[in-house]
Amino acid sequence: MRAIHLVMAGCLGISLSAQGCLRPSPPAGGWPTTLELFVPVTFGDGYQTIGSLVRPDVPAPSCGWPLLVFVHPLGQNRAFALAAQTALASQGYAVWSYDVRGQGQGIAINAGHPHAGTTLWGPIERCDLAEVIQFVAGHSPWSGIVDATRVAVVGVSQGAAHAWQAAAWSGSVVSAPDRLPMTFPSIACVVAMDLLADPVDDWLRGGGMFSSWFVEAVTSDLPSFRLDPGFAAQCRSAFLAQDPAALAAAFAAEQRGVDGPLATSTVPILYSHAYCDVIASPLTAVARLEQRPAPQRCVLSTIGHGAPINDHELAFRDGLVLRWLHRWLWNVPNGVDAESGFVLGELPLAAAERDDPAHLWNRHHVDALGTGAATRWFLHDGDVMQLAPPLPPQLGASIQQVLDPAATSFTPADYFDQPAVRDLANVLAACPLHERVYSATLAEAAQVARSATLHLRLVPAQPRWQLAALLTVEPPGGAEVMLASAGLCGSVSVLGVAEDHDLRLPPIAARLPAGSVLRLRLRNLWLRESPMTTSLSVAPLFQDFTVDLVHGDAPAGSWLDLPLEAVTPKLVTDHEGLDLAAPAAISYSLRAGPGHAVDPYFVALSFSGHQPGIPFLNDVIPLAGDWLSIASAASTAAPFLGFLGWLDAVGEVTCTFDLSGIGALPQVLNGLQFTAAAFVWDGPWAPTGAASNPCDVLLR
Repeated sequence: MRAIHLVMAGCLGISLSAQGCLRPSPPAGGWPTTLELFVPVTFGDGYQTIGSLVRPDVPAPSCGWPLLVFVHPLGQNRAFALAAQTALASQGYAVWSYDVRGQGQGIAINAGHPHAGTTLWGPIERCDLAEVIQFVAGHSPWSGIVDATRVAVVGVSQGAAHAWQAAAWSGSVVSAPDRLPMTFPSIACVVAMDLLADPVDDWLRGGGMFSSWFVEAVTSDLPSFRLDPGFAAQCRSAFLAQDPAALAAAFAAEQRGVDGPLATSTVPILYSHAYCDVIASPLTAVARLEQRPAPQRCVLSTIGHGAPINDHELAFRDGLVLRWLHRWLWNVPNGVDAESGFVLGELPLAAAERDDPAHLWNRHHVDALGTGAATRWFLHDGDVMQLAPPLPPQLGASIQQVLDPAATSFTPADYFDQPAVRDLANVLAACPLHERVYSATLAEAAQVARSATLHLRLVPAQPRWQLAALLTVEPPGGAEVMLASAGLCGSVSVLGVAEDHDLRLPPIAARLPAGSVLRLRLRNLWLRESPMTTSLSVAPLFQDFTVDLVHGDAPAGSWLDLPLEAVTPKLVTDHEGLDLAAPAAISYSLRAGPGHAVDPYFVALSFSGHQPGIPFLNDVIPLAGDWLSIASAASTAAPFLGFLGWLDAVGEVTCTFDLSGIGALPQVLNGLQFTAAAFVWDGPWAPTGAASNPCDVLLR
């Protein structure tokens, strides 16, 4: 116990050494809060909205409370997730939320205003966001209470698009119709949850396909939001003309995109997204993060539009949000910016586990996505994937789309204007699904924790065509599960001329048992499949087409590069947080798999984070070594129960870190964390083995 107290004392010293205004230590459960629910705001074009502010109901520190701007999803209002807003405020923040244009109380207040409708994420909304920050900064009743020089934007869905915009345009001049140019306030950090960096990447997939969410959003008649009529007409016109390029050009002319400013922005970004999201996959946002030199974190797993909710994954994300805000708004050196940039939850293949909100998902911490070694599976005649390239002659395959000639109402106009025409059963009747399915069986268990890439050599028979690629797995005795999907299209292809296309699939983490059947489904319709509800991801093309697929060796062939790895040990815990006022026993489960049955293991803890890691035998344990590491590593004494031993017959074990007997811990530790990691030998005291992932527990 003396070692634990020494480490805690050292941690206290680190926490108090932060430069600038020190973050006050909140009591157990956070400070009480006060809410100002109705605060009118008038924008520069005369549009009126209502905002709310929730903040700690205690005297503010000398520098005031940092400002969090919480932006709600489409069709919601400023009261969305008020409990979450209050929880953030209780930890030392002033949380401002407002009814985004065309939503909430603004619908009734602004009847007849020329810009009363929302354009979702356009220059108007960007200027609105800048102006509400300026309003809070200049609101005299909050002088000395709210510090608008330390600002974060936290957004969900529509709000995430605004958060990405804030990161991109921080400190830059912005403008909109009927508004004077203004400088966007400086942003300290953002948290973007459940939407891509640039929604155009969803609406116009690959620049040439209209997403189903695009159609539903523009055609919606819900009373909870009002679209700008000109914006809606612009979108409808492009769809009826089947001209996504024109709409993309119009969006670019409005400076809706974030590519340029985001690439050079230094604003730290925390991004979270579900693998299985009705709106879009996280692929393009991940690609943008990979290109940025600024601090960033990315959490991918569950929680999103139409995705399963997992209590542990949600708690992990929420804890990471708090640490992110503490780091960039209070300058707390908690190491959140020194950890792996990407954390991927391991998608359970069994529905009973995937749909259980209490099931503990494994996690992978990776440095990059889509990099490193990959296993190349060549596509062969006979609809198989093999590691060896196909030998000529190969016939190849075709994917065709043949519309039912009797489906006379299956036109862009009817599809856009009539929900019945968009009904999936009607679409499949008018535009039957056609696919080629390539399969391979895994001889050994493996895990995937990065993006797969697909190389296709195609010979189109028409200028316009579109294809979808679905990567699925069927575990032994289980149901087929979609791991990832993506689409590609052509608009100016030349009949009979071969084209090479490289398609990156969204990142995914999953453990694939031996005997699993991998399938690559290439089809004319981009359909989502289980674990999602079967539905269209993008609108179909309203014409016949044929695309021939070439089988052959590189470079004149088609193949799948899948980053398969040996299964590594995973450490999970039933506690995402530890109550400092009443610390409980933390249970850890080590899952190494049947290949490590009865192998020895040890577990260690750190109060100092993940980096730089502790070299051990042939691997690196993802812990920063400190006194707690020395005290805990391979211990068999309290409070480190079971930190050394042998795995059971299926390669698993449970151990416990029990602080329940030491009383309350100091609240100054609030916002920091314990990190655990394990090492499993490749047999009794073998010279090799494998380290687990880091496993964090937030102190609060």
